[in-house]
Amino acid sequence: MRFRKLSATFGVLDRRTLTFAPGLNIVEAPNESGKSTLSAFLRVMLYGLSTRDRGTLADKNRYLPWSGAPMQGTLELESEEYGDITLRRDTARANSPMGRFFATFTGTGDEVPGLTAADCGEALLGVPREVYERSAFIRQSGLAIEPNAELERRIAALITTGEEGASYSEAAAALKKQLNARRSNARNGQIPALEREIEASEAALNELRTLRAERAETETAIADLTAKEAQLREALSAHELADRQAQYLAREGAKRSADDAAREARIFRRMLEDSHVPPREVLEENKSRLRTVDELSRQQKDSERKREDARLALSSFDASGKPAALRPVGLLWLLLLIGCIAILPAVLLLHWEWPAAALYGSVVGVVVFAALLVLEWMRGRDRQRMHASERAKLEAALRGAETTCEMLKSQATEVMEAVYAAIPAGDAISANSYVHENLARYDTLAQMEAQAQNKKQYYENYPVTDLGDVPVKPVERPEKGREALQFELERTVTQRAEAQSRADHLAGQLQSIGDFAELEAALSQKRGQLAEAQEEYDAIALAMETLERANAALQNRFSPELGKRAAEYFSALTGGKYDSLVLDRAFHALATESGESVPRDAALLSQGAGDQLYLAVRLAICDMVLPEDRHIPLVLDDALINFDDARCAAALELLVRAADTRQILLLTCQHREAAYLGDRKNVHLITL
Repeated sequence: MRFRKLSATFGVLDRRTLTFAPGLNIVEAPNESGKSTLSAFLRVMLYGLSTRDRGTLADKNRYLPWSGAPMQGTLELESEEYGDITLRRDTARANSPMGRFFATFTGTGDEVPGLTAADCGEALLGVPREVYERSAFIRQSGLAIEPNAELERRIAALITTGEEGASYSEAAAALKKQLNARRSNARNGQIPALEREIEASEAALNELRTLRAERAETETAIADLTAKEAQLREALSAHELADRQAQYLAREGAKRSADDAAREARIFRRMLEDSHVPPREVLEENKSRLRTVDELSRQQKDSERKREDARLALSSFDASGKPAALRPVGLLWLLLLIGCIAILPAVLLLHWEWPAAALYGSVVGVVVFAALLVLEWMRGRDRQRMHASERAKLEAALRGAETTCEMLKSQATEVMEAVYAAIPAGDAISANSYVHENLARYDTLAQMEAQAQNKKQYYENYPVTDLGDVPVKPVERPEKGREALQFELERTVTQRAEAQSRADHLAGQLQSIGDFAELEAALSQKRGQLAEAQEEYDAIALAMETLERANAALQNRFSPELGKRAAEYFSALTGGKYDSLVLDRAFHALATESGESVPRDAALLSQGAGDQLYLAVRLAICDMVLPEDRHIPLVLDDALINFDDARCAAALELLVRAADTRQILLLTCQHREAAYLGDRKNVHLITL
């Protein structure tokens, strides 16, 4: 089988397409450009992507496309069994990346029968995923081989009978599991569990005996407390009967009191009616009328006082006299002053003669005097007009005050006439006394009726309870008070409830522990199971010991064959420095230098030598476990990065020879591999 072409949207690979040729394909790319992503993509296309892993390092999260597009890809390959086919995986649901799978014949679109998403890789390569990852899928960070039962079976099949179903580690693990199921240590396993159950059963039987005795004591205490409770309840019943009798007497007393109050109110009302007292509404109305008369009298006095004030004001106004229309004396003096003022400028400034100046002053004075005379006449007329208006106002105020006095007097007379018509009284004082006296009698009646109503309501609202048969003879109360009896009863009830709870708890415990006879039978059965489990434990321990001896014999055959093949590759990779290699079943390696007798642990080798040793082991495993007829491609991701130039050249020569029979993809971040191989046949350079 060989890879032809891929197209990937996977991690850093964004719709990237690569084409591979037969032989050795060197995929050259710098760090963090997608080499490891490419190798992971090939593994996912063959064996699928696990969605059960969690965390950021899980493949479904680690290889999410950087572009945000859905994870998808196609892989064209050539298979010995199916011919040219195309595998396609894409994402239909976000929680199942690369979950949809298609396998078609290249160029036709016809589905390849028998290939599914789960078994595609094993059907094409002939090995499960675990074997492929531990043999032909080689990463620089994963050169060391981890033990795996599937890989172990395949290696053992080549060395022994060819039966791939046989695996020492699985058989030993199964026996160990069975052994641990019976006893793994002092606490875990079937045997310790049975021992604990037997111990628990014996303790349960002892506890059952103790609980039975305690329950009998508790039931006796419950009977005593029940009798005491009955006595206390009887005493409280006597208190209750006395209370019912007192309640009955109190209710009858309330009824009598309500009837007496109602009767007294009726007698008082009848007395008012016999006295021919007007209704309360009439009295209230006349009381309001009397208040109105009082108010009218007060207003009448105020009105009379205002009338006298208005009359005095008018008299005072008339006594002040009527204002004159002109005041000539003042005007003559003003004329003389103006003439003198007019002469002075003419004499002093214009240098006029005294006759001319006097004439000028006279003319000016006459003109000004005439103007002032007209002005004074107009003012005098306004004063007379204002005097007449003010006097008219005073006369109007006097007439209004007189009218108001007459009106108030008339209203008071009318109201009093209405009062005399409704009340047998001859004057305002007797009317007022009559009204207040009878209103007080109505207030007394209202109080009596209200008291009667309250007593009736009290009686009607008195708690009506079924008092039952209340004895006529006074009931004798117990010596102890109700509170003391109630307190003692509550304490007794609590004690009985606690005792009953204890009894119920004991009954529950007895029930939960089980029947005594059944427990004894179960204990006998568990002792038999313990003996049987101990026999099985001894038999399984013997079987494990036998299997261990058989495995030791197989190990003597297993390690040499794998070590021999790996030693050949390791010698070629190190230029013959190491000629011997020993591996145990855990793939732990010991290497011996040529001419030396003491092997060296792989952990003591340099980083480069350690990588070369495990590369040799990987190649040897490929020879032993991969089907020869499938020509499964090898994928090496930076597997030579720690090799020096000489050993890198040796490894490349080894890979070139291996590329004659299978396709090899060598992913590297360096250029020395391509530079060394140059234009070698069957070698192809791909730049990522």
